Amino acid sequence: MSSVERRLDEAIDRLRPEYVDLLAALVRQPSLLGQERPAQEIVHRHLRRRLGLAAQMWDLDLGALGPQPTFAPTSWSYEGRPNVTARWPGSGGGRSLVVNGHIDVVSPEPVDWWTVDPWGGTVVGDRLYGRGAYDMKSGLVAGLLALHAAREAAPPLRGTVIVESVIEEECTGNGMLAARLRSGRVDGAIVTEPSDLAARIATPGVIWFEVTVVGRPAYVGLGAQYVNAVDKAADLIAALRSLPGELNRDVSHPLYKEVERPFTLSVGTIRAGDWPSSVPLECRFTCRMSFPLDWPVSQAQQLVERCLREAGSADPWLAEHPPSVRYPGFRAKGWEIAPDAPLVRLLGQCHRDVVGREITVAPTFGTADARYFDVAAGEQAAYFGPAGGGHHTPDEYAELDSMAAAAKVIARFIVEWCA
Repeated sequence: MSSVERRLDEAIDRLRPEYVDLLAALVRQPSLLGQERPAQEIVHRHLRRRLGLAAQMWDLDLGALGPQPTFAPTSWSYEGRPNVTARWPGSGGGRSLVVNGHIDVVSPEPVDWWTVDPWGGTVVGDRLYGRGAYDMKSGLVAGLLALHAAREAAPPLRGTVIVESVIEEECTGNGMLAARLRSGRVDGAIVTEPSDLAARIATPGVIWFEVTVVGRPAYVGLGAQYVNAVDKAADLIAALRSLPGELNRDVSHPLYKEVERPFTLSVGTIRAGDWPSSVPLECRFTCRMSFPLDWPVSQAQQLVERCLREAGSADPWLAEHPPSVRYPGFRAKGWEIAPDAPLVRLLGQCHRDVVGREITVAPTFGTADARYFDVAAGEQAAYFGPAGGGHHTPDEYAELDSMAAAAKVIARFIVEWCA
């Protein structure tokens, strides 16, 4: 171990209690869609006061985002829902690096399924519990801790480090898209998603799609006269269940081919009716579907539409009143980087030095924000973050020892990459 590595480790060990407190503070601040600002203010304040960086908190510019081919159209406002970024300028001539995380979290509902307060930031042994603790505030905090240690213990860097806390990773990716337009091209990125200290180097394509089905009104007691929109939606959902068979028919990608059914379809929400004794005249359900990495988004959309069309043509009512489909949220293409890319190799070396064993190189099974880095143009990226559990489920937790280990790996990586 070099003297610099020793100083980095010592700084992280000394700073660890402060950063556990920071993680708890972030978990206690719900940052659901539309409610991100208070948590972002915590990150912004920390970057300024503790890391001494000229951090900026800025709203997304729809005028700039709208024309981008990877922009996901939404129905909500971006006012008062900022990204946070800061730059640690290098002296020049070194490689640039982004250390990125997202601040938004998914809903904890139903909270009755939790055995702890989802917004409590409760520490039990080595675990800190709460919604977003694992996905991915512990990764964001590990990146901040690594940066803090590097600023205290590393020699001056030639390359610039950009730290980012972005919104909407969980639904569109528009926060990361805005950050990429703001920063311009970079040489490398560590996206601190929960990876269990593995290097995750591939993501499938993912779309959300919303289907609306209509019925025919009549009194609920007149069964021959009404058409129940829920019944028709159920028939379409049954037809959509056939799609994973087609998505997984010929999986050839080396990172996915040994996994059973890596590409999935799930009905995430369904809404219909407002009274048990009235016939629902409209049913709207929204699905998430993943698909092979080499498919364009349009191919996945065409598959969905073909399935709905074929199912509807066999039903007299649906044939005359076909369902409508729209695509809110994710329109994410697949993404990957080669396992022998310089960034992945260096990440593995830093992991080996800290953890004492070879790094696991693996895919993910959902989309995430690294897809906005253009590997073909020389922008290298990988996912690397702490371990934990309860990802998008009750009793989510982050492992605190793992968060510190991730910080030590990332700190070494910052120093080597940007030297």
